[in-house]
Amino acid sequence: MTDQTETPAETLAAATQQGALPDGRLTLLGTLHGPDSARALLRHEGRVASVSNGDSIDGATVAAIGEGVVILARRRGTERLTLPGT
Repeated sequence: MTDQTETPAETLAAATQQGALPDGRLTLLGTLHGPDSARALLRHEGRVASVSNGDSIDGATVAAIGEGVVILARRRGTERLTLPGT
């Protein structure tokens, strides 16, 4: 059995509205945690990507995935993504 992150009501409502989430930047949609790994769902350029630690996306490397948070490593430093509405 895997643990699931509770999705905030604001995120669920925004996900069903056209144009509610910005197209031009990465948006965290959710995180999934299993006994041996973690994955995150990210919206990027209108598509949804499933990523894990070490994966590359939008010129960044996924450094860590926590409950409702993703840390990206970029040349200029780190970037923290959280669920919209949190």
